[in-house]
Amino acid sequence: MTPTIGKWVRLRIVMVAVGLLLVSLWITGRFFQLQILEGRDLYEEATGEYKKFCPILPVRGLILDRRGTELAVSARVSSLVAHPKQIKNAGRLSRELAPVLGMKSLELQEIITRPRPFVWVKRHLTPEREEAFLAWKAEAEKRYKAPKGTDPRRDIDAVYLIPEAKRIYPQRALAGPILGFCDIDGKGLEGLESQFDETLYGQPKQYWKMIDARGHIVSTGEKAWDPEVMGNNLVLTIDRTIQHIAEKELAKGVEKWHAAGGLALVMQPQTGEILAMAQTPAMDPNFYFKYPEDDRRNRNVTHALEPGSTYKIFIAAAALDAQMVKPADKFHCENGKYAVSSKEVIHDCHPYGTLTVQQIIQKSSNIGAYKISTKMRPAVLDEYLKNFGFGLRSGIIFPGESSGVMRALRHARSAIDRATVAFGQGIAVSPLQLLMGLSAMGNDGEVMEPLLVKEIVSPQGQKIKELQPRPLRRVLSPQTARTMLAIMETVTQQGGTATQAAVEGFTVAGKTGTAQKLVGRAYSHSKFNALFIGLVPADKPVLAISVIIDEPRGAIYGGVVSAPIFKEIAAQSLRVLGYYPEKELKKENEAVLAKNQKGKKEQKNEKPAVAAKNGKDKENNESALVLGGIIPFSVAAANAQEVKFTPPKLQVPPGPVTVMPDLRGYTIRQVLDVLNRSGLHCRFEGSGLAVGHDPPPGAAINPGESCVVRFQGSS
Repeated sequence: MTPTIGKWVRLRIVMVAVGLLLVSLWITGRFFQLQILEGRDLYEEATGEYKKFCPILPVRGLILDRRGTELAVSARVSSLVAHPKQIKNAGRLSRELAPVLGMKSLELQEIITRPRPFVWVKRHLTPEREEAFLAWKAEAEKRYKAPKGTDPRRDIDAVYLIPEAKRIYPQRALAGPILGFCDIDGKGLEGLESQFDETLYGQPKQYWKMIDARGHIVSTGEKAWDPEVMGNNLVLTIDRTIQHIAEKELAKGVEKWHAAGGLALVMQPQTGEILAMAQTPAMDPNFYFKYPEDDRRNRNVTHALEPGSTYKIFIAAAALDAQMVKPADKFHCENGKYAVSSKEVIHDCHPYGTLTVQQIIQKSSNIGAYKISTKMRPAVLDEYLKNFGFGLRSGIIFPGESSGVMRALRHARSAIDRATVAFGQGIAVSPLQLLMGLSAMGNDGEVMEPLLVKEIVSPQGQKIKELQPRPLRRVLSPQTARTMLAIMETVTQQGGTATQAAVEGFTVAGKTGTAQKLVGRAYSHSKFNALFIGLVPADKPVLAISVIIDEPRGAIYGGVVSAPIFKEIAAQSLRVLGYYPEKELKKENEAVLAKNQKGKKEQKNEKPAVAAKNGKDKENNESALVLGGIIPFSVAAANAQEVKFTPPKLQVPPGPVTVMPDLRGYTIRQVLDVLNRSGLHCRFEGSGLAVGHDPPPGAAINPGESCVVRFQGSS
């Protein structure tokens, strides 16, 4: 081989080697680009060819009352969706499918031809619509003809159902304004649904379907109801039974007085826990869109109004606590007419002469209340009223709370401005603020933070957060608080303005109010709010209740209009909580003792064989004597050894019950027999004889609702 030829051979070898090296480098670079730089995007693009993803809205958590009754739940429903890019003959598909869905053909065609990869066709189908769609789809797959060159099933497969969660309120209008409501996407818009939206809202997921080259569905993935998708649950302080009582009695009162509306609030003064918040007109959150905006809001929290004469107790309490007056101090009430300046006069409803501080509250004298207020420096009185909570947000976890409108007495522009504040004019407070201030008097002078939510619980049942009662501040000394209870008790006694608020067997401390409504910039002479706020029992309050009736007709005074409603709510709520009048318990115990004595006489006359048989069946017919005063039912152990009786046979009809039967005094075997016939599910605590249960006797219950029965003593 000549040198020249050898040179060209080596050159070609080098060129080939360099070429191979460059190709290798290009391939390596391309590989790096596809796998590393663009790998993620390409993978998603490829996956998108055979996997179609649809969003799944999260499942909101439950909202429960304090006893575990469901107030808000999420139900499984189906929604119809479509992939417009897969549909070739939208006109024909629309004409066939529209009647099935109850839609117009053009309306449906407009939806399924939108330039989007995914569209909602119809949300939250009824079971009937869903069944009709599935039947249509099954039949259409057999005969559907798409344009030439396309797969006959492609258009049909482009329209399908996906699971969703729809918010449902099983108690209907019960506690509607408290709960609020959600939009179609499960977003809280009002009430607790809005306030705790992030807590209740679950984790969004995706629903996917795998398709082949022709667009046919091969498989699906569905995880709409996994616990990880579901939101947390809320347990409220609301008691469903007491809420029902408050709403029922309030509605009856509004109807009786042909009023524009009404508000009622029930609270435990020692804890600040709210047991009921009622308003009329009510609002069913299942159909919130049918109600005006004002009815959707919880007006006990969001609205403010003039408190009228109910405000006098806070003026008197401040003066007593500051030791500026004593209950027996006397004030001349000017026979019903008093000039606070040369041009301004205030009046009483009746011409009173000299009254004590106690009588001023009992008779509700405007002039007397004003004269009490003048015993204090304006700045000091302002501070007391602020500490009661007026002019401040209470701290309740609820959206849109009103702070009210307070007029600082130290900045009063005239004598009449200061005078009217003393009897609740020219200021505005929310019903919640009013009841919080009253509750402080029933809690030894301490203002509690109002609680509407008791616990936050995970979908698995684990307690995430528990909201404990929390004192905010002390406004009165315990002695002053007890003095005010004694003074307010006279309001419901003979000679007071609210004798119709008296609850048989219990003492009641309260105050009436009648407030003129502002119409424009002037007070109306025909439109009023009638108010009553009260504590029961007066000596040791367990309930604080307010009732406000808006624009009653036929009567305007709180003692006539609102006090009887208070009475009914209080009496029934006390029974729900297990508190009974001492007189009633005494009568019941006397009847039991009489029956026992009769039983003993009969037993002495029995033959030995019969007596032996009864001794063997002792478990079925003996129970401890139930004693008590104005306290929850309990068993006196000492008496249980001496006095025994045979409880009457429980008359419980077969099938689900709607009212909790009285199980006290019965053995576990007897209680089980009742539960088997009534459809209730109960948990037992202790052994022996039933001494109490939750829900209490007479409480409204739902079929299948759980309960707790407590047993004590030997059987």
